Amino acid sequence: MESANRPKTKAELLLIVEKLIQENAEYRKENAEYRRENDSLKNDNRNLRNNNYFLEEILKARERMLFGRKSEKLTDDEMQDWLFDEPEFVVEKKSTQREETIEIPAHARKKRGRKAIPDNLPRREIIHDISEEEKKCSCCGRSRPRIGEDVSEELEYKPAELIVNKHVYVKYGPCSCKNETSSPVIMRAPQVSRLVPGGMAGPGLLAHLATCKYADGLPFYRMERIFKRLGIDYSRQTMCNQMIAVSRACQDVIDLMWKEVRAGPLLQLDETTVQVLHEPERSASQKSYMWVTVGYHKETKVVLFHYHPSRSGEVAKTLTDGYRGYIQTDGYAAYTAVGEREGIIHIGCWAHARRKFFEAKADILIPGLSDRALALIAKIFAIDNKCLEAKKDLVDSEFIERRRKQTKPVLDELKTLVDSNIATVPEQSNLGKALAYLSCQWPKLIRYLEQPFLRPDNNQAENAIRPFVIGRKNWLFSNTPLGAHASAAIYSLVETARANKLEPYSYLKYLFTLIPKTPHEQLSMLLPNRIDPLVLDRTVEN
Repeated sequence: MESANRPKTKAELLLIVEKLIQENAEYRKENAEYRRENDSLKNDNRNLRNNNYFLEEILKARERMLFGRKSEKLTDDEMQDWLFDEPEFVVEKKSTQREETIEIPAHARKKRGRKAIPDNLPRREIIHDISEEEKKCSCCGRSRPRIGEDVSEELEYKPAELIVNKHVYVKYGPCSCKNETSSPVIMRAPQVSRLVPGGMAGPGLLAHLATCKYADGLPFYRMERIFKRLGIDYSRQTMCNQMIAVSRACQDVIDLMWKEVRAGPLLQLDETTVQVLHEPERSASQKSYMWVTVGYHKETKVVLFHYHPSRSGEVAKTLTDGYRGYIQTDGYAAYTAVGEREGIIHIGCWAHARRKFFEAKADILIPGLSDRALALIAKIFAIDNKCLEAKKDLVDSEFIERRRKQTKPVLDELKTLVDSNIATVPEQSNLGKALAYLSCQWPKLIRYLEQPFLRPDNNQAENAIRPFVIGRKNWLFSNTPLGAHASAAIYSLVETARANKLEPYSYLKYLFTLIPKTPHEQLSMLLPNRIDPLVLDRTVEN
């Protein structure tokens, strides 16, 4: 039977082979379709997994924003587990904790109760005594001896007191001899120069308005109500106009401040949004920007604000025009072109790199990676702080070498962590963005090790811009570009005064009083970074 089914001729064999070839081609075609379908399903599965990963990441991030810690500082447990994992440090830390727990001197305990009222405040003595009848003894009628007194103090508030300075300019007529020829017929005392000629506000009131809004975040419409309670009709529009006039009068001082920061070794830049309702050719809802520049001049700090409707790189170029030295910024692209200019050395900010990983703490793809990166970044800051404590005993070259030597192993570990994981993490995820940011900014981030006056972060600019952001929550917007430019000028004066430990109101009153009387070539002596706080206090008191 088997021999009967076998092909008899060569033609039959060829037909069978041809049929097998056709079947094989069909199977191959079908197999290719299955492969394509399988690849498509794998791709869909990968996309669904990524979408699910992104959604979980967003959910965890929002839960952390609503219910978690807002601080980027590592907890004690994280510090123990990740940051200080050297055995000698752990032993030292435990022994220190033991000593602090056991030895608590009684005299070092804080006194409970209210704080003492300052001695420099004026005091009004109020005597509380018993009646003359009670002072007499009920048996013999003689007066009781006074054996002492109990004293308690309470702090009372006196509403603001407005004073009107009435300037009287005495005039003198001609002499009765009628032969006077060397002087005018009528003479009068010269008019006092004022910061805002024709305005009703004196330097103290102008300083009060500027301090309330730009240091304390009190909007003008609230100050308008306060003045009404005092019986004064002082509109918010008048206050706005006077602050614009004040900023113009102080422009020469602001220009000198810009000159000083551009002569220093380091500039730190940042920016934030501000809304201006009546900006030409822009809608009221469009965001404008307040730029902040922190510079250093002879170990003093100068903080300068600049308003511009744009966030383009041209603004950053204008702010650093003519400057040669280091600039420190975050990774915003507008600063990239500035950093590439001749004479400019661009430094990155580890605080912004840390923030990227803090936003990626909800990562579920590679659990613990963000925590490890955060711990290493925290270790970089810890090393820098420890080196700063010893800086007074080192020359600059020794400080640079010590900081670089101690930081290098941490940087190497962090760089290895980034390079080994960046290809496995989706680019669109928070963790992927954090790794990409660190990898892209790496040359700028490690550049702070070059000079002793450089720090790892740009927090000086961040801290300088924070009072503006807090104030913006109260006054919300500027009405016109003139108001925004005036705010930038007065914020510059207030924040530079604060940075140099000057009380803002005292400095502004001092400045507003002396500007009209000071020649232009002597205005540099009025800059807030050049004034001794003790001299300022004595001058204001007098």
